[in-house]
Amino acid sequence: MKKCAEFIVYSLIIAFFSCCGTKSKEERSSSITTTPFELHESYRLIEQAEESPQLSIDISLTLVETGDKEADENISRALAWTLFESPVTEKSEKPLAEACGYYVERIKEEYHELLPSYIDTRESGVPEVWFNNYYLISSEASTGYKGYINYIIQWEEYTGGAHPMSNCTALNFNPANGEEIVLEDILKEGYEEPLISILEKSLAKQLNVEDIDAVKAKGYMYGDADMFVSNNFILEKERIVFIYNKYDLAPYSAGEIMINVNYDEIKKLMK
Repeated sequence: MKKCAEFIVYSLIIAFFSCCGTKSKEERSSSITTTPFELHESYRLIEQAEESPQLSIDISLTLVETGDKEADENISRALAWTLFESPVTEKSEKPLAEACGYYVERIKEEYHELLPSYIDTRESGVPEVWFNNYYLISSEASTGYKGYINYIIQWEEYTGGAHPMSNCTALNFNPANGEEIVLEDILKEGYEEPLISILEKSLAKQLNVEDIDAVKAKGYMYGDADMFVSNNFILEKERIVFIYNKYDLAPYSAGEIMINVNYDEIKKLMK
């Protein structure tokens, strides 16, 4: 009886670990872990002068891990380029940190090129505040439609002038392989025209106006501009959020525009 019981327990243990070992790559990558990456630095335009204008760089990123080495490397390399416009070598063990270092050095060099202009204009009445530059970058990650990773980046920078500039960039990754998801991956061929119509109606509804002509009357899509399908979007669990940054559809004063489209509204367009 004792041997029988031991055999049953042993069989259950084998069965349990066999099930765990046969999980698909997609199942193992259905959840993500995140860790913070921080960099906060400042530099004076004139190093030895306390009253000197300065450059501030504040970066607060969320690093993503899926549990799959190849997927994580693909995501890191994509983010290194999107965040810092810096390609990294395949041998790099920390591509984001490496790209961030290149970015910071590039920004510092560009900032110090302002020194002659600063010296020339100190007596001319140009506001010195214009030479106090800053760069802010932050990001967050979550899971959305079909377990895809939603990665959202917020940017803000001031490099002189009347006001700072800011924008939002969204990327969506397949956690199974780290590849970026584009609209063509989830929508059928020919989706553009019907989707534009849906976007126009959704924007009109958000603005509490009757139709797209009324939207344009409020200053949106000025000139010859028309609605377009933004390739800047978030694949949330219940909807797609299309992001239009300042000047994409409207003047700076309108700010960032987000148009929500529920998946139920585009059933016929989806693969």
